[in-house]
Amino acid sequence: MSESKKPDTEKTKEKSDKDESSGSSDSANANADDDDDQIGRGVGTAKITVNREEYLQAYRDLINESKQLQMKNNILHRRLAEHYKKRKCEHVLKPFEGAADLEEKYTQKLMSYENLKEASEKETADLRAKITTVENQFLAQHEHAESKFAALQAFERTTGTGLIFSAKGKPIPDKTVSRFLSLQNSKWQQASALYLRYVRARNAVAELEAIVRKLEVIGPGLYVCEYEQLNIDNQNYSSKIEERQDELVKNRSKCTEHNQMLAHIREKMHHTEEVTDSTECDLGEAELEFTRAREDLGAVKAQRNKLRSSLEVEKLKAGLLTRKDLLRDFQDASDGVMILRQRKEELKAQIENINKKLRAVRQSEKLHME
Repeated sequence: MSESKKPDTEKTKEKSDKDESSGSSDSANANADDDDDQIGRGVGTAKITVNREEYLQAYRDLINESKQLQMKNNILHRRLAEHYKKRKCEHVLKPFEGAADLEEKYTQKLMSYENLKEASEKETADLRAKITTVENQFLAQHEHAESKFAALQAFERTTGTGLIFSAKGKPIPDKTVSRFLSLQNSKWQQASALYLRYVRARNAVAELEAIVRKLEVIGPGLYVCEYEQLNIDNQNYSSKIEERQDELVKNRSKCTEHNQMLAHIREKMHHTEEVTDSTECDLGEAELEFTRAREDLGAVKAQRNKLRSSLEVEKLKAGLLTRKDLLRDFQDASDGVMILRQRKEELKAQIENINKKLRAVRQSEKLHME
């Protein structure tokens, strides 16, 4: 849209050029100083000669270029409109409300961008100055270290030339001293290179750790580990929900089975009720028979008591004849008593014999003592 305004500006420029050609030389010098890219730059200030054809040709070229750009702009606008229509984004082509506020915000953003750019340029300049100072310090310290190392090697060379090898008793040649010094120099260079590699690796590791820490933080108060833990908890809860759903399906199947069992039990209950009704009738008949049997039982018990009392009387009359086990025990006891009596007589005889022997022994002892 801004390119469509170029022909109007070019017309105004042409009018101003015509006025300048008929006007004074002071205004032409002022315009030549303001625009460095204007045709006829570098003309002397004493006499100004304006080539009008040159300006007209330049104007025609600019007009043709603006027309081409206008056509290109229209074609691009048409393509954008077709693209937005295909993507169903016609709201982009509609005039936006609040354009003035957006322009103000845009200008504010530009001003803030300029301020930030100036601040960044100042910071870069400060950083460059600091870097130059650090480089100068590094060069000075490096030169000082190299000079100190060269002095150390010179001191070592002077001290090592007059030394004597203790194993052979010969002085150490200068070649071996120089070889040791060159070996020391190479080792020092290797150590410095390795330390430099270590410092670079340490800095790289620190940067990577900082990047990893930033990656671990999703937002303020949100971390990747917490997200992973929540994801794991979600998976666990989803698995538990699936298990509970399986249990619900099993419980539903069990409920259907139990309902079928209850229906079967109800059918059995109806059948058992019929059976209990019939058995209650039988129970009434059995109770009548029980009462009759109880009445008969009283008479039978009386007869039993009479027979028991008569039997007891007969047993008392018979004594031990009616009890075979008691008779057997009595016989065994009498036999044992007889055996014990015989044993008693034998023991008495033995005791008398022993007493006789004791008396004889005592008498013999008395005679012997006399």
